[in-house]
Amino acid sequence: MEQLRIEVIDRTYAAILAAKTPAERIAMANSAHRTARIMVESRVRQLYPELTNEQRHREYLRRLLGDGAARYLASRG
Repeated sequence: MEQLRIEVIDRTYAAILAAKTPAERIAMANSAHRTARIMVESRVRQLYPELTNEQRHREYLRRLLGDGAARYLASRG
């Protein structure tokens, strides 16, 4: 079994984050999530150009949310 590794945040970065308002921290998280979505979608398009838009969307969901969530969403239509 793989050993759990906990990374400690740099004190300077922690101070910068602590100085931000909750709205600013949420905006940062939203931006990071949006970037991740764009990267995943781009990679799926690059790896599987032959897929239909629906198939590509399912693969995107699987990669972003995991197998279980993607299967659940796909079953709902």
